[in-house]
Amino acid sequence: MNHPTTLHALNGRPSFGHRPWLAWLGGGTAVAIAYVLMPYGRAAAALYVLATFGAAALIAMALLRRTPPQCRSAWALIAVALGLAGTGHLIWYVLDLRGLDPFPAAPDFFYLAVYPLFMIALWRLGGPARKDDGALGDALIVGISAAVLAWALLIQPYLYDPELSSMQLLVSAGYPVFDLMLLPLVLRLVFRHSTRIDGQLFLLLGVLAYLAADLFYAHGNSTGWYQAGGVTDAGWLVAYSLFAAAAWHPSTSIDRDERSRSPELSRRRLYTLGSAAVLVPAIILFTAGVDHDTVRIAAGASILIFLLVLHRMGGLIRETQRQARALQALSRTDPLTGAANRRHLEAILADELARMRRLETPLSIAFLDLDHFKQYNDTYGHSQGDRLLRDVVAAWRQELRPSDTLARYGGEEFVVVLPHTDLDQAVTVVERLRHRIPDNQTGSAGLACAEATETPDQLLARADQALYRAKNQGRDRACIATMDDRVPAEA
Repeated sequence: MNHPTTLHALNGRPSFGHRPWLAWLGGGTAVAIAYVLMPYGRAAAALYVLATFGAAALIAMALLRRTPPQCRSAWALIAVALGLAGTGHLIWYVLDLRGLDPFPAAPDFFYLAVYPLFMIALWRLGGPARKDDGALGDALIVGISAAVLAWALLIQPYLYDPELSSMQLLVSAGYPVFDLMLLPLVLRLVFRHSTRIDGQLFLLLGVLAYLAADLFYAHGNSTGWYQAGGVTDAGWLVAYSLFAAAAWHPSTSIDRDERSRSPELSRRRLYTLGSAAVLVPAIILFTAGVDHDTVRIAAGASILIFLLVLHRMGGLIRETQRQARALQALSRTDPLTGAANRRHLEAILADELARMRRLETPLSIAFLDLDHFKQYNDTYGHSQGDRLLRDVVAAWRQELRPSDTLARYGGEEFVVVLPHTDLDQAVTVVERLRHRIPDNQTGSAGLACAEATETPDQLLARADQALYRAKNQGRDRACIATMDDRVPAEA
């Protein structure tokens, strides 16, 4: 009988009850929209403050669940940071709704205290620095380019404002300066780890939404167009909901070492760095005086040349990655059948056992052997025997899921790894495979369901013992391994 959780995992479509992160993301977005549509006043202010504290509480609750996010201290800092932001919002709305507008005021110090906590959290989430990892250097390239833009648009105007006191100048410049310090840290995290649609990406989008809201607020405040209760304020609410969704997403429970990339320069990363490098001469181009024609021409030419070099390097990277993928496929594939080879099987099995322990889902494997294969070779020749092996792999692949692994273990022996599959389901799968062997040939199988404490060798040994039992009982059948078949790992 299929367990509901296993069915959800097999289908790749977990129920809404298993996706609380989606509820937090949708709810936060709905609150942000409602805040913009509501008339500015006490009700809107109360909604904003409660939403901020609610996001902090959700992140704190994520740390108490059965599979909490990796690097819990970092997420605890983010929860505290949102608590400080909520306190700042509460004080700010009280002052603003009473018509008071002191600057700097108590809310500013709460808001500024958020940034150091974010910085420490992002650094911890990114993991320790490595000498062979260019993630931090690449992040600094983007950060320096953004610093030039922020200086021209947000910081420099404050320096020449005679109406600002020293404290006002310090606080006014503090927001964009802290934003610029956050940017390299979040980019370091992105460059080092995967950014598929998961908690990692939600965290990235949350920080970017926070920075965007900060920058729009700073620009709108300096030029006079900012109004409380508008879209700019909603940007922070969206950021808070993204943080909560990231903390609750199952992928944040995965060890960051399993998600670390090799320090390769992908096309997306190259284009990001190229865009950042183009930004500086672009600023020169648009800020130079009208009499500086030479500067403008030089800046425009440098952008064009850099884009041409960028295009050329992109082509080289595409070719290098194509060759690397081809070599990697050859190193993992059995040359005769196209199935996974034994080395790749060992790596896959180790990964699936680790995932089974982490997610507490079943994992089954099966040894399959073609009966009387030597006799088949002697009768029809080795070329026909090779053809049979290829046809077997082609037929079995049609019965397996993309998440399953079919490997040639040696000769006519194969191993099938079935994640998220218990023994009853595995028996069904193996029986389908045995009935799909071409040329009316038969096969024997031994099945084993992994135990939490087993090593890959122990699991394979149990399935192998079950296979030999099936052969000794007359072949053309499947036997299930028991714990009596278990042998020590050193055997």
